[in-house]
Amino acid sequence: MDAPEEPLPPVIYTMENKPIVTCAGDQNLFTSIYPTLSQQLPREPMEWRRSYGRAPKMIHLESNFVQFKEELLPKEGNKALLTFPFLHIYWTECCDTEVYKATVKDDLTKWQNVLKAHSSVDWLIVVVENDAKKKNKTNILPRTSIVDKIRNDFCNKQSDRCVVLNDPLKDSSRTQESWNAFLTKLRTLLLMSFTKNLGKFEDDMRTLREKRTEPGWSFCEYFMVQEELAFVFEMLQQFEDALVQYDELDALFSQYVVNFGAGGIKCHFYS
Repeated sequence: MDAPEEPLPPVIYTMENKPIVTCAGDQNLFTSIYPTLSQQLPREPMEWRRSYGRAPKMIHLESNFVQFKEELLPKEGNKALLTFPFLHIYWTECCDTEVYKATVKDDLTKWQNVLKAHSSVDWLIVVVENDAKKKNKTNILPRTSIVDKIRNDFCNKQSDRCVVLNDPLKDSSRTQESWNAFLTKLRTLLLMSFTKNLGKFEDDMRTLREKRTEPGWSFCEYFMVQEELAFVFEMLQQFEDALVQYDELDALFSQYVVNFGAGGIKCHFYS
């Protein structure tokens, strides 16, 4: 009987400010794919359409991939974006019916239950197919049925949330086509989640700003919220939008100084 494997330490591939994506499932599998993924993800730009009539922009998405842990999921009331995981990915290269029934299905169930408990709806399951590995297995499902089972068991009407990546380390046209389809899906889901959560953050920030005439309103607290928005734009290399946040903060602070000097609104400059 094989000795149980020791748990892998948390995997954090970069500490730069980039949208966070968590990775569950087969960590060794993901580690082998990560170098190619990190290079190819930002190569093709995506059109970013935002609300309030803002002009669309072309952006190159990068991500900070980290090992999935429940404590990374945001607590209720925590609206910080720089530490917010925008997408959760489960990685598997299972091609054996017994392994799927005995371990992978149960692991996927636990993963999805944790996400549901935290109201996290942005996720993706990636099945890596390796022809060489399949040849060494006797209890394998037909070519696509492992994917079909996962879709039936976990995706309900969201069958596009389970994708296949064919022989990702090979140098072939089939592999490149598979990579292109996967990267398009990944960029799309990441941008959708980012846009949705950024919109909520901006709405909450506007609500906080509208309360600035109320007693006890803290400019310092508000400054930290809008500064985080500036950091988020910087993270996307949207430097003009980042500078706009500081211009608005400067104008707001100047107005408060004028009002304070005139004996008008009393404000709290400290938290």
